[in-house]
Amino acid sequence: MGLKAKAVYLVRQFPFIYPGRMISSCEEWIGKQGKQNGIYYSQRGPWFKTIFTAGFLQNPAPQTVGEPNDKAFYTNRNYPTPKASLFYLQNSYVLGHKGLILSENHEVFQEFSHHFGISTLKKFLRKNPFYTFTGHAKKIAGVGAVLISPESHNYYHWLNDVLPRIKLYETVLDQIDHFCVSSAVPSKFLDILKEFGIPADKILLVEDKQKLHFDHLYISSLPGSEGRSPKWAVDFIREKLIDATKSNQHSKKMYFKRGENAERNILNENELIAGLENDGFEITDPGKLTIDEQIALVQQAKVVVSAHGAALSNLLFSTAGTSVIEIFSPDYFRTDCYYTLSSILGLNYWYIVGTKPAGAQWGDITLPIELLKKTIAQINGG
Repeated sequence: MGLKAKAVYLVRQFPFIYPGRMISSCEEWIGKQGKQNGIYYSQRGPWFKTIFTAGFLQNPAPQTVGEPNDKAFYTNRNYPTPKASLFYLQNSYVLGHKGLILSENHEVFQEFSHHFGISTLKKFLRKNPFYTFTGHAKKIAGVGAVLISPESHNYYHWLNDVLPRIKLYETVLDQIDHFCVSSAVPSKFLDILKEFGIPADKILLVEDKQKLHFDHLYISSLPGSEGRSPKWAVDFIREKLIDATKSNQHSKKMYFKRGENAERNILNENELIAGLENDGFEITDPGKLTIDEQIALVQQAKVVVSAHGAALSNLLFSTAGTSVIEIFSPDYFRTDCYYTLSSILGLNYWYIVGTKPAGAQWGDITLPIELLKKTIAQINGG
């Protein structure tokens, strides 16, 4: 980069401490660019097209034999699903593990990066000055596409936020030279990209806060809304990763343990496991298995018991009619992941809320064993 180009690059990031502005709608931004620059530009400049139209989901009521918490599920009983689009931008940037997309003038496209937590992406950037600024951006030759979302390294978000975006790239898949993926993604996640037609030599690992410049960049919509997977995304992942030629018995009862370093632990888990083993349950830590092994395992399940966590992502590959019991901590009662997924797949969904002992760490609970026994009895017909 010459001195003049370097100066222009730095000035475009002015005032440096924050991005130029937040663009709430890329579609509207493209329309304004076309009007400002004329017909020639609008025909050869950035564009978008809608792949899936907006929809609406209505989910059955969750079931519990404990004290119901209808309020926690209310907003996820009925909700619209947004349309999904493919965007083509020129002279733009990809930034770090959050997959931020910036225009030539360092404006942030808000819709391409979820921000998890209680603050918005705008508030996050306000609290993290200089986050989008760098003295150097790496120029990448060829055509890029984005396969990054916040928390890409998490199994649930990899399956539900990242991989479905490949469906939106299908019409341009053969034009893409580089698929940008967070460098934090485990290798076993990367290994399944070949099932989606993406060879290893096209995977471009992006370091955190690394800024890459592309003359030609495809960006697809983020599917769903931080936990609400649309049906088209669920269908696409199942089509790609489930081997329809294999016949599974769908007869096993399974308990999914959380990983050794996980938060939100069940403090009486040893007692819980002993009781489940006596009832014929298999005890598994899915995180120690390959993705293919996890898929094969859950397809054999007729009952799955697990605390809320990434292990339940494997419900995506389960058989309709499978019963699931999700265990919540009152500290983290999030119902927009596995309840909504279970509803799309036609699973028999139940939940239990654990109790929080005095002095327990955030998220840790004791599970009422008798309540679990009653729930299993209900699933078995009373």
